[in-house]
This record gives sequence, structure tokens and C-alpha cells, in this order.
Amino acid sequence: MSNSQNQGAPAGRAKRAPVADRRFLLPLGLVLLVVGFYGLQWWQRGARRAEQRRELLADARAVLSEERPDKDRLGELMTGLTMLEDAASSSELLAMQAEIELLRGRPDRAYRLFGAIAERPGAVAADQRLGARIQLARQDGFGGDASASTAMLQQIASFSEAAYADGGAVGDAFRAWQACKRLWSHERAAAFAADLARDHGDSREHRLVALCKAFDPSRDAVAVEDLVIDFGADAPAELAALVTFVALQRGKVPEALARAEKDLNRFAGVGGVRYVLAIVLHACALGSPGGSLDRASFVQRRDQQLDWLEERAPATESLRRQWQQMRAVR
Repeated sequence: MSNSQNQGAPAGRAKRAPVADRRFLLPLGLVLLVVGFYGLQWWQRGARRAEQRRELLADARAVLSEERPDKDRLGELMTGLTMLEDAASSSELLAMQAEIELLRGRPDRAYRLFGAIAERPGAVAADQRLGARIQLARQDGFGGDASASTAMLQQIASFSEAAYADGGAVGDAFRAWQACKRLWSHERAAAFAADLARDHGDSREHRLVALCKAFDPSRDAVAVEDLVIDFGADAPAELAALVTFVALQRGKVPEALARAEKDLNRFAGVGGVRYVLAIVLHACALGSPGGSLDRASFVQRRDQQLDWLEERAPATESLRRQWQQMRAVR
């Protein structure tokens, strides 16, 4: 009797176990259903975000590859890019944002976005190339502290040289030449000019560099006009200075002065533009009556440009003699 009672107790407990299991499994199932539902929603939202991200990046690449991107479209892309979760951390997104700001004429903003990436040790050639483009755009309009300008130019030369060694692109060699020319580093500039002549002899960049080496405004006027057409809206400061020189040589002094002043507003950091403006102002002074207020004004403005040039040019610069001769005219 005792044995049968002992054997019956476990059987009773075994019959009650499925009820306990059902009571446990039902809430668990509901929890899993809820988790699965919201998990599916989360996954779908993530997939939609990923697809929207891919579409936005594809649109951005397409617009940035255009020769003349629409400014309104650039603004729309910038808004979209900044709304992405990794907009402030992804090198790819920061590069795109910097490209857009560069095209919108905001190189300082582009530098704040991408400067640290281009300057980091081991930066790839594409990052250095973009960094050089940004710094060149900044230096174009930077007429301030000489040491800060020099630092920009040295960085442009370094980035462009590394990028050119990696890919041999004409733009990299040309930017390196521009930086060295503005640094009054004639030997390094000549080395990059030789690279352009050897590897890109038919390019507009090589033709401009060759023209700057031995420029005669009366002989080379047509060549300058051809380059203006070839560069279009992307005409660099060095070409703008030659255009002004040609106008002055043709006796169009008011036009030359207007061009030189306009170029100064855009290219305040470029010595070649300052030099041509000083020559135009010198011509204006010579064309004004001695002792007149006009002549005194032109002389003062000319000397301001010469002061700027002498502050930055090395003591060995051969043009210093010409500048002193110009100063002697009052």
C-alpha cells in the first residue's frame, strides 16, 4: 500500500506540469511576437535608411562629377548629407560635404570639415588631393599673415606632390607648380613645370605654365585669349594676371585697372596678382600730372602692393630691384 501511494505522487505532479508550462509559454510567446514585430519594423526602417543613403550618395557623386553643378542642387545635397547618422564621422561623407562647400565658394567651411582628414599621417592620395584643392582655394583669397599663407602653400605643394606621385594627374602637378610659384621657390616650380611638359604637354595647364615662364604681352595676347576659353570659369589667378597685363600693353589702362582691382578682391593672397596691380598703378601714376592728388593716390596704392610683396618675397628675389626702381617714381 505504501509503495503504491509513493508511486502515485509523482504521477500527479507530472499531470500538473503541462499546465505550468502553458502558463509560462503563453506570455513568452507574446513577448517574442512583440519583439519580433518591432524587430521587423526596426530592420525595415534600417533597410529604408540604407537605401536612402545609397541613393543620396549616388546623387551626390553624379552632381559632383558635373562640369557646372547647380548651386541649388548642391544645397539640397548638403542638407541631405548632414542628416545622415554618420555625417560627422564618415570620411566619405565629410569628403562629399567638403567638395560641395568648395563648389559653393566656401573653402574655409570645407577645411573645417576635411582638413584634419587630409592632414592625418598616412592620408591616401585622394584625401591629400582634396586637401590641396581646399587649401589652394583658401590661399587664393587670403591676404593676411605672411607666415600663415606660407604654411598653406607649403601644405599645398606637399599634398599635390604626393598625389602626383600616386596618380600622375595633371591637376596635381599644376597645383604643386602654383604653390611653389607663390612661394617664390623657382627651382621647385621649374621641376613641376618639367613634369607637366613631359607628361601633359598638350594640356591647358602646361601651356599656361610655359606662358608664365617667358611672357610677352604683345606676342602672346592670342595665346592668353585661347587659355581664357579653355579654362572658362575655372581660370586661375595666374591666368587672370596675364589677361590684365595684355590689357595694359594694349593701352587700355582703365580696363586694366578695373581688372586688376577685381582680381585683387578674388585673389588677395596671390603675389602675381599683386605684382600686376602694382604695375598698373605705376602706369596710372606715370599718366597723372606730377604733384597732382591723383598721382599721389596711385603712388600710395602702388607702394602698398610693393610692401605686401616685399614682406613675402625672399631677399634674393630678382624682382626686388624692379620694385625699388618703381618706388623711386613719386
